[in-house]
Amino acid sequence: MLFVLHVKTPPIDFFEQLHLQFQISDFLLVLDEGPGTDIWLEFSRQAFQLGYMRLLFLHRSENAALYGMRLFPQLEIERADVNTYVERRNRLTNMKGFAIRVAVYSNPPRCLLYKNSEGKQKYGGYYLRFLQHFVAVHNASFVPVYTPNDSPGHCIRALLSKQVDLCGDSLAQGSDKSFVVTRAIRMAYANVMVPYAKQLSSYRYIVAPFHPTVWICLIVYITLIVFFMSFIHWQQRRRWIFSTFLLDAISSLLFTGFSLKHLHGRERYILFAVLFIAGFIYSTFYLGYLKSILTTEVFEKQINSFQQLLESNISIMIDEYDRNLSRRYHLPDMLWPIIQVVPDEMLKKHRSGFDQEYAYILFSDRMELYDYAQKYLRHPRLRRMPINIFFLFSGFPMRESYFLRQSLSEAWANAFESGFLKKLAVDADHETMTANVGFRFLVTDQYEAQSLSLDYFVMPAMSLAFGYGLALLVFAIELTAWRRHRQRAHNLALMD
Repeated sequence: MLFVLHVKTPPIDFFEQLHLQFQISDFLLVLDEGPGTDIWLEFSRQAFQLGYMRLLFLHRSENAALYGMRLFPQLEIERADVNTYVERRNRLTNMKGFAIRVAVYSNPPRCLLYKNSEGKQKYGGYYLRFLQHFVAVHNASFVPVYTPNDSPGHCIRALLSKQVDLCGDSLAQGSDKSFVVTRAIRMAYANVMVPYAKQLSSYRYIVAPFHPTVWICLIVYITLIVFFMSFIHWQQRRRWIFSTFLLDAISSLLFTGFSLKHLHGRERYILFAVLFIAGFIYSTFYLGYLKSILTTEVFEKQINSFQQLLESNISIMIDEYDRNLSRRYHLPDMLWPIIQVVPDEMLKKHRSGFDQEYAYILFSDRMELYDYAQKYLRHPRLRRMPINIFFLFSGFPMRESYFLRQSLSEAWANAFESGFLKKLAVDADHETMTANVGFRFLVTDQYEAQSLSLDYFVMPAMSLAFGYGLALLVFAIELTAWRRHRQRAHNLALMD
């Protein structure tokens, strides 16, 4: 859209009140005097600072002349014609070394700051790498400005104080709109990354092969079979024997030798066949599952919902920037009680080390980085919950009214459409691993012979203790029953 303004004085107040979308419009200023004076040159500089580059000046005179702005290497007003203006209006092909100040810090995988093996300063990450390509293509100068730490908050402060022009990171525009971002084309979603189910302790492997309902059925089976055999023995010998039959029933389940020598007749063979078949089936399945889980390991129940996360007593660790972002985009209310706000350095220390004592809120690109890193681990440490908590559009943050907003937005859209952005993101994941910046890469666990530790003896010790405890309990029951029977017999004798 072309706006024609007939002005006598520089209309800088008018441009300051316009919406940022008018930066893509063309303005023809009709003047009664030539624009070569210092007043109009200063106006051009101020308009350029506001992001308006498409300005034409028409000097009304007998020989009407058209003037345009030459931006680089320094701003000047020069004679122009319509054809040249139309040809250059959407192109910044040669910025002639114009300095672009970029805030740099480490925020994998978007921006990386590290030194290579030769001690040379390197800048990586797919956002910062894209900016370097953009600057190089437009023949501009990439001027890095280091922030005090790796928090995005310091980048925002640098933008507001006009110390930098751009951030080499991806941020969402704040509610106060104190800075602008490129046109967002990639929607980012956030998940809560929770610890993967932890490995069970060795002593729990005794009961791990079967579900609790199976164990309950097994206990009911033992109880019924022992009482049934004891009842048959009472019918044959008029004596109750529980401990011997209990040991025979357990021995049949452990697939060890057992004999029903206290029973006679065909009942003995029938019960022996029942115990043998049941014990064979049980012991085969149990030992098979036990061997398989000792090889592949067994893990606790996985966290798949917010309710399970609350019940697990695990806090969600975030920093100040993420807390403000969560408030703006409405983090679920039920998660706020377990939110723990910590300094940025502490958050990165625990998160990059895959600390399973906490949960973390991550966006899609960083979750892909963590998934990439955990491919090289024997056991993954963190996993994303299958629940997206909020969505946002982010882009390159920059000074308000910065003139590169439109050009950078178009270049970013072209990179996304062509697949170049995906390639940069994959390279950034690999670069984060190899550069080892702000990300403590975990080495894969190796399979190797190790000395037996005390934990190795916990399971057999508990089994032995359980056996002795069960034997002592049965002995105490039989001893009590025998004494009562003897006392009853003694009382009957006295009565006779």
